[in-house]
Amino acid sequence: MDLKKINSLTKYPSILTYHQLGERGRLTDELSESKGFSPLEEVYVYEKVDGENSRIIVFKNNDKEIDYLIGSREELLFAKGDRIGNPYGNIAEFLKPLADKFVDTIFSNNDWALTVIFQESYGGKTKSAKNYTETKIQDYRVFDVFSLNQRELDHLLSLPQEKIAEWRDHGHQPFCKEAEKLEFVDKLQLKSAPLLKKVNGADFPVTLNETYSFLKQFSETQVGMDAAGKSEGIIVRTSDRKQIRKIRFEDYERSFRK
Repeated sequence: MDLKKINSLTKYPSILTYHQLGERGRLTDELSESKGFSPLEEVYVYEKVDGENSRIIVFKNNDKEIDYLIGSREELLFAKGDRIGNPYGNIAEFLKPLADKFVDTIFSNNDWALTVIFQESYGGKTKSAKNYTETKIQDYRVFDVFSLNQRELDHLLSLPQEKIAEWRDHGHQPFCKEAEKLEFVDKLQLKSAPLLKKVNGADFPVTLNETYSFLKQFSETQVGMDAAGKSEGIIVRTSDRKQIRKIRFEDYERSFRK
């Protein structure tokens, strides 16, 4: 497989802030893309865990054997059999035992040719580790998953790399819906980012003040290991993930600072 293309098609996309960023990093009262949540949709509120964005990429190689890669947000760090070795963030070393545990069974009951599991690797030596651990313990939390069948994967790998990036940047990665994601996580006995609340779209806050007040109820992390410090914020999303936004304490605190 062309690892550059695999890297590109499995990168996690950027998430917009709920309110638009203005001058000096302060939020405006305008919603990003001028779009709030539909009154008819349910909004899922997850804790935004503060660590290193990472991914486990499981796929069938040319011999139809199950293989896997581990990557950070931007680059591939490890390939099964030590074909790639990059110690960045201790991500690969930490996630290898997890990948080895499920790699041989992940495709047992479906026709997927590639599955990507996105998780936050946190604690350890990450910059916000003190909010989760006093002894540098490291952990992970899954927050998204998508899969491709062989036809879809072959088609993408036949494209030039810039077209793959365009496909990704235009939101075409087929992320699991909420129920599918939870079923996947439960089946593989993985740890997921905590679901904090479900809110009707009609009741979700819109203004800066309302949103900051809503955010404050989630000020303490729910995924502390041997410490329970400040939460980074929340991720809010619809069931189909067609709309997803980040709401961080740092952004709102900066915006209301005199």
